[in-house]
Amino acid sequence: MKKFMPVLLITALLSGCSSLGPLLQFASTPTPPPPTETFTPAPTVTQFPTQDLFATSTFTPTSIVPTSDDPTGEVAEPTVDPSLPTETPEPLPTFAPPSNINSGTYFTPTNKGFLAVLISNNSLYWNEGPCMPRSVKFSAFVEDLVNTDKVLLFMRLREKKNTLNLTDWGGGAIMLKADNGSFNYTVTPRNISKYYSFKDAWLEYQLVALTEDNLVIGRTQIYDRNISLIRCMPVP
Repeated sequence: MKKFMPVLLITALLSGCSSLGPLLQFASTPTPPPPTETFTPAPTVTQFPTQDLFATSTFTPTSIVPTSDDPTGEVAEPTVDPSLPTETPEPLPTFAPPSNINSGTYFTPTNKGFLAVLISNNSLYWNEGPCMPRSVKFSAFVEDLVNTDKVLLFMRLREKKNTLNLTDWGGGAIMLKADNGSFNYTVTPRNISKYYSFKDAWLEYQLVALTEDNLVIGRTQIYDRNISLIRCMPVP
């Protein structure tokens, strides 16, 4: 009987522990399942161009091509890109009368189309004898040197005592163009029509500037009391 009692106690204890199993299961903290491994792609690096954050934008001009399709009827003028090379036209040479234009040896009237008309002296002698001078030099400076092709010098004689006695205008002497832009001509008595008929007369003259197409672009006034034609009287 004594041997049977311990066996019953052990059996009771074992059955009690088996009944406590569900209670312990609810009392214990559940263990989370191990995490599953997920594939994380390696980060990619995107290269950006370097930029100066302090740089300022510059305006690039554009050329506007004029068109006739503008509904307003206005055509825009094209703009020129200043960065492009431009051809600089060669400047034309400028000319001016000589520095001694106001000296006593020149008579300098100015006219439309002419800057100055110069004469070397105010007397012209003909016939035998020691009288001087025997020639007069004319020099003319025109305003439009580019378009002036030639300058003509017209002359006639008028008697001083009888002003109604005069000659017709000559055909016009073609003046020679010099490197300084002036047109020049030297007059002697032989260049004047009927000079031998006058003992004391005025040599009247007028200059005319012409283009290559013989269009008049300049004309002086008629100078009637600037030059005297005088017959030289030898002393017996």
